Amino acid sequence: MPSSTIPFLNERLAEAARYALMRRLLPAIRHNIAGTLQPIGMMSAMLERRIKAATPDLAQLGKSAQGLNTLSREAAAVSLNLMAWLAPKDNDLVVVNSAVEESLGLMATELSFRGFAVVNHTVEAVSMLPKGILRSVFTASLIALTDSVDSAASVVISAEGETGNIRLNIALEPGGTPELATMGSRLPIYRTLQWADVQAIAEAEGVRLDPAADCVQLHYLAPPGADAE
Repeated sequence: MPSSTIPFLNERLAEAARYALMRRLLPAIRHNIAGTLQPIGMMSAMLERRIKAATPDLAQLGKSAQGLNTLSREAAAVSLNLMAWLAPKDNDLVVVNSAVEESLGLMATELSFRGFAVVNHTVEAVSMLPKGILRSVFTASLIALTDSVDSAASVVISAEGETGNIRLNIALEPGGTPELATMGSRLPIYRTLQWADVQAIAEAEGVRLDPAADCVQLHYLAPPGADAE
């Protein structure tokens, strides 16, 4: 095989792995979008009943309309942010703790139904990482690690280092909710993620991946001259 074709093949492997990751995330994205739309439907139904009243309370109708407008704006913002997972527009630096929390929030329902309890130790991690690493390599690693076991467990997440040289750690420890573990088998899953998938994404994002049976470490060392502000 000509050496010139290797970068092309690596790019295609990363693209295929990202597709597999997105297929796994789609149910969670759909669930979260539906959750933002539900209050709008409830508020609309209430507003409709008040309009049909024999003597509508105009002041109350105004408040309801204002509330509906607020809910609509919030739902639009949440939906746009969630859709950005499918088609990222940028790879800006983001604070680790908030980005990890966002990723965990997206996966919370599925992990819970599979018996996993999340212990997040990154709340004090104010260093920064490219958004793509946290939305792709971190999330894919979380899914691949939990896909590799069939029993309930605690998922412990920690971070160390400073902007430009950061290690993210995901480990499985005893715990979780065994009585919920069987519910995960009834969730529709595109396919399990393998470490080969995650490795392809990690290489494309410039991340060193060190997976083991019950843990994985992501090490990002910013290239010389990269903006670490």
